[in-house]
Formats: sequence, C-alpha cells, structure tokens
Amino acid sequence: MRLGKVIGNVISTMKHPKLSGIKLMVVKPVDPEGRKSLKPVILADYLNTAVGNTVFWIEDGTTICKVLGMKSIPLRGSIVGIIDSMDIKKRA
Repeated sequence: MRLGKVIGNVISTMKHPKLSGIKLMVVKPVDPEGRKSLKPVILADYLNTAVGNTVFWIEDGTTICKVLGMKSIPLRGSIVGIIDSMDIKKRA
C-alpha cells in the first residue's frame, strides 16, 4: 500500500467501456511526513473520496480486477482507504 493526497478529480466525456461508472481521482504520492512527492497518478475511487483527503492506495490492476470480477480493466491502481489522522513518532 502507498500513501497519497487527493489533488483532483478526472472528468472524461469518453472512456473505456470497462471504466463506465467508476469515479477517477488524481492522487499525488507522498511519504508519511508529507514531504517527498512523486508524479501524480490517476486511480479508481470506490470510497467517494474528496480533494484534500489523505488516502491509502494500491498500485495493482490485478487486485482491482478480482474485486470487480473482470478479466482485465485499464487501471493501474485504486484507492483502498481514507486516512482520518496520523500519529508519527520521530526517530532519535
């Protein structure tokens, strides 16, 4: 699982038929302290997240296919949890 911050949503007038009805969000991967960031990714959202939410996400299309009961789906990741708060202890 990875950690990320939802920074936007995706609006599409045309998309792959297997993506019909699936909400897509733009997530910026971050480390637990929120400092290091990577290139944003587009993920499936089955939890109704909002811009600004911190989320757990998986980078595995196979798991998404198993959950949805499909053989293949054109997605590379999915949001699997919304984080309400984090307590981080600094190492000495």
